[in-house]
Amino acid sequence: MLKITPVMNSPAEDILSFKTCCSIRVWDQNLEIHVKNTGEKEVEVYSYFDLVGKKGTKRVENLMPHGRHRIEPGQTIAFYCYMDERMWQEAERIIFYDSEGQAYSVDISR
Repeated sequence: MLKITPVMNSPAEDILSFKTCCSIRVWDQNLEIHVKNTGEKEVEVYSYFDLVGKKGTKRVENLMPHGRHRIEPGQTIAFYCYMDERMWQEAERIIFYDSEGQAYSVDISR
C-alpha cells in the first residue's frame, strides 16, 4: 500500500535552485510528491503519474528522479517536477502505478 502526499509550491524549488551555479533556473520544480510504502512488502513504482480532472486524464512523465524505484516497507521517497498552476487547480486526483499494475490514487486537497 502506498500513501501519496503531493505538495504544490514546495519549498524544495528554492532549495534546489540555490544549489545551482549563479542562480540559473535548472531546478524549477514546484511540485513535490512524497510516496510512502505503508505495506509489508517492497513496492516498485515508476516515475510518472496520471493527473485526473474534469477535462480528462493527462500522464505526467517529467518526474525526477527518473526510472523505476524500489520502496521498502516504511520507506518514503520524494519525486519532483514542474507543474502548470492552472492544470493543477483543475485536477481532482493523481494516480501512481507499481510494477505489478496496481494503481494508487489520492484526491488533491486544497
